[in-house]
Amino acid sequence: MDAVETFSNVERPLRSPSALTGKSLFRLSLPMFVHSLLTFSVMLSELLIISAYSADAAAAVAVARQMLQIVFEMSGMVGIGAVILISHSLGRGDEEGARQIATLAVSANTIFGLAVGGLLFLCGPIVLRLLDVPASIVRETNLYLSIAATAMAFNAFATVAISCLRAFGRSRVIVTTGLTLSVVYIATAYMLVLGVGPIPPLGVTGAAYATLTSRIAMALLFGLGLYRALGLRWAPGAIRTQFVQVRRMVVLAFPSVSDYIGYGFYQLVLLGFVAGFGVESVLSRTYVMLAMTFLVLVVMAISQGNEVLVGYRCGEGRPADAYRQALRSSFAATFATTGIALLLWLFSSQFLGLFGQVGQVLVLSKHLLLLTIFIQPGFAFNTVLLQSLRAAGDVKVPVIASVGLTWGLGLPLAWLFCVKAGYGVEGVWYALIIEETLKAVFMVSRWHARGWMRNAIV
Repeated sequence: MDAVETFSNVERPLRSPSALTGKSLFRLSLPMFVHSLLTFSVMLSELLIISAYSADAAAAVAVARQMLQIVFEMSGMVGIGAVILISHSLGRGDEEGARQIATLAVSANTIFGLAVGGLLFLCGPIVLRLLDVPASIVRETNLYLSIAATAMAFNAFATVAISCLRAFGRSRVIVTTGLTLSVVYIATAYMLVLGVGPIPPLGVTGAAYATLTSRIAMALLFGLGLYRALGLRWAPGAIRTQFVQVRRMVVLAFPSVSDYIGYGFYQLVLLGFVAGFGVESVLSRTYVMLAMTFLVLVVMAISQGNEVLVGYRCGEGRPADAYRQALRSSFAATFATTGIALLLWLFSSQFLGLFGQVGQVLVLSKHLLLLTIFIQPGFAFNTVLLQSLRAAGDVKVPVIASVGLTWGLGLPLAWLFCVKAGYGVEGVWYALIIEETLKAVFMVSRWHARGWMRNAIV
């Protein structure tokens, strides 16, 4: 891969490492966790608002959101690669080079988002027919997708802006801007969906326009943040002259993005297994997955902060420090999420009581929360070390191994335990424990082998 060279071939740092690289894991991770938590809260608020309008409206938005999840992952591709290249440049003390990379990434990802939006607009109706969506919600689902497609360029711009700000350690800008946008979006969605005063209730149409409005506001505010914090400007002409650099970002990010997209499809298949065991199993999975989403946010916040630190250390020519940093972050993520999962199980009656659940759903959900505790160590090590390997330039093999274990082992085990053995939704959790543990074993082995130390991204 032409984006990777050996450490021995990399020149000494241009000057002493940037002061930005001295930030701690806590300072980098906490703001990202707050931002992720805000995003999660907005998703829940949107579902509550649209559900208050009608069940069909909620179903239409849910189907559209499932499709948009994949598109949103695609629109963040260049930003993921930009984080790696920027952090390595800062680690070498080349702040000007890092700014040039950020400028290029913003322009390239925005144009890519525009193309993705066009693809969604054209292919959305076709996908809905393939999914055999109920006729009662097809029109509203397609309407939501069509309006959301026009927002993709703005979303791509905002996504890459967040990535660049994160790489430069400007997480506070992300959190403060995200908080403002969250309040504005929830208020806008409430007014447009349910209606306020002279504004009539618009249902799904209102939800779609609220999404479009929020993405435009995101682009404007994060664009302003880039300009004020980093002095970056829009420069689409740079793409033609630095196409090789854009290609590096895509090459670095594509394996991980494809892994996220594949995992989304994987979860859809698992839901199909569970649905065959009745409404109680589906409800239990839904409530416990909500709790697991919070645990994922904790791991991802630590992992994203660690990814930047590992990139800094590799850029500074200190691979041994990068090695120790990733292991410390893995243990931190493990202790944090396992502890939170344990608390969720101990207070499961209170947690599930928020949804007013009793009987079989309550019993089954409690058992799933207990099993969730045993998923956390493997998931934490797997996630943190996978992104650490990515930050060090070792991308392809870890992602292939992760995808292979998911589809080649996790899915067959889920079918075996859930469907064949008749354990139902609990069987899916047994398969997840085995899958995440084996992924963690592979990632630890590859990280410990230190083969990635021969790589540096320049």
